[in-house]
Amino acid sequence: AQRAMNKLSAKISPSYGPQPVTLHLPTQGNVFQLFIYEKDSQEQTLVQDESDAERPSKHCCARCPFRAVQKVTSGLILGACVAVSWAWGTNSAKETLVRHPAPFFIIWFCSTWNILFFPLYYLCHLLTEKQKQLPTTEFRKCSRFLGEELTVRVVLKGAAPFSVLWSLSGYLYLLALCRISKVDVSAILCCSQAFIFLLSWIGLKDRFMGVRIVAAILSITGIVMLAYGDGFHSDSITGVALGVGSASASALFKVLFRKHAGNVQPGPASVMLSCVGLCSFILHSWVCVLLYFTHVEYWPPSQHIPWDKLCVMASLLLVFNVLVNLGGIFTYPSLTSLGILLTIPASAGMNLIINKLSNRPEASQTVV
Repeated sequence: AQRAMNKLSAKISPSYGPQPVTLHLPTQGNVFQLFIYEKDSQEQTLVQDESDAERPSKHCCARCPFRAVQKVTSGLILGACVAVSWAWGTNSAKETLVRHPAPFFIIWFCSTWNILFFPLYYLCHLLTEKQKQLPTTEFRKCSRFLGEELTVRVVLKGAAPFSVLWSLSGYLYLLALCRISKVDVSAILCCSQAFIFLLSWIGLKDRFMGVRIVAAILSITGIVMLAYGDGFHSDSITGVALGVGSASASALFKVLFRKHAGNVQPGPASVMLSCVGLCSFILHSWVCVLLYFTHVEYWPPSQHIPWDKLCVMASLLLVFNVLVNLGGIFTYPSLTSLGILLTIPASAGMNLIINKLSNRPEASQTVV
């Protein structure tokens, strides 16, 4: 019986385990204090987050006007350099044709200078980018549109059609300079932007814009008026037709490059133009020799070739093309296009200055 009582007392004796949890409901004052505390902490966190978010934006807003002004100033300077380099280069081309009437040899010599495009782009890359890359790495990065495996055969195959269009545009440009004035040629070549829009609208399915259609119509009207200036049976109609052909070839070059490489960026453009210079040096040399042996073009002995005029013309055209194609690194592309438009008054002004200095008017009529 005693054992049974011990077992029963063991069963009903309280255990020494964990005690039950007692819940204390907050009073009304405690709830109000808790609500105020949570609200203050949330407002403090929100204010802190807003201040953190506003700091970079205020800092960026403080820098954006300076960057915009810097880009606009650089664009105006580059636009003026574009106009001056084109006007000076056109005048140098005219003088070179007088002393050495071999237009294809001249444009071949100038096209080979395009090999310097990518080295100049890489120099701009070193000056502007914080993360520097090796020349081979940057070249492979910019030449992805040519293919994954970059070989000499791939480069020549991808750039050969563009080199043909480049040489054709320059050759027709020099032939037009032999027949009409420098200002007329500059005005016609400015119409290439209208041709680019028409070809992009047809070939690349770009968005239709009525303003650009009006600009294209006005450009074509101006070309017809230039041709009609001396009558349709004079030598000027041939010069205008050659200028239109040069502008069309240049527009087709840019549209095909957009179709092949997408949006035109300074890096791929520099690679393409360097490849164009390489193709011109390798593939177009035999055309110069063929024209020489067929007596289409005549070369005097090397000591009588005006190498100084040729080098000045090639360097100025290189500067013009570098500013047009690589100017997007430093400024807005629209300001570079404004520089192309300013080539017309720049050519007219340089023409007047040269005529005053030489005291002889230009043989062909100048139309502004």
